[in-house]
Amino acid sequence: MVNSESVLNDLAEKVATLLSEKELTISTAESCTGGWVGKEFTGIPGSSKWYGTGFITYSNHAKHDLLKVSKESLKVHGAVSKKVVEEMAEGVKKISNSDLSIAISGIAGPTGGTKAKPVGTICFAYSDETNTRSYEKFFTGNRDEVRKASVKFILEEIINNLN
Repeated sequence: MVNSESVLNDLAEKVATLLSEKELTISTAESCTGGWVGKEFTGIPGSSKWYGTGFITYSNHAKHDLLKVSKESLKVHGAVSKKVVEEMAEGVKKISNSDLSIAISGIAGPTGGTKAKPVGTICFAYSDETNTRSYEKFFTGNRDEVRKASVKFILEEIINNLN
C-alpha cells in the first residue's frame, strides 16, 4: 500500500532521471488511473523533454477510436485484459512516436468487479523498441488505494525495465 504521495514523486523522479540519461521519451495510456501517471510525470520540471503524450481512455470507445485497440480484442478479452493494454501501449507509442510507452486498465472499485475479474484487478503494459510486455496484478483497498498501488507498480516497472 502506498501511504504517501512522496513515494510516487520519488519514483517518478527516478523515471525522469533514467529517461533523461538514456535520452528516451515515454508516452502513457491510462484508464482506471485517470492520468495519475501523467500527473506524476508533469509535476517534474523539464518533463517535456521526455514526456510528451498522455491519453486517458476510460471508455472502450476511446480505447478503440484514439488508440486503435481492436473491437475484437475489447469484445473477446474485455477492457481489463493483457491483450487490450498491450494494444493501448502500442497505440499510444505509435501515435506519439515515443521510444517507450505504458498502459493501465483495471477495476478500481468499489463496484464493477466479477468473479473472473474482481475489484482490484489491474492490467499493465510496458512497450519499448523491441517488444511489449503485459502484467496482471491484484490490489486490495479502497478505490484510491488501488489506483495509487497501480501507479506505484507501473513506475517501478518502468525503472526495472530501464535499469
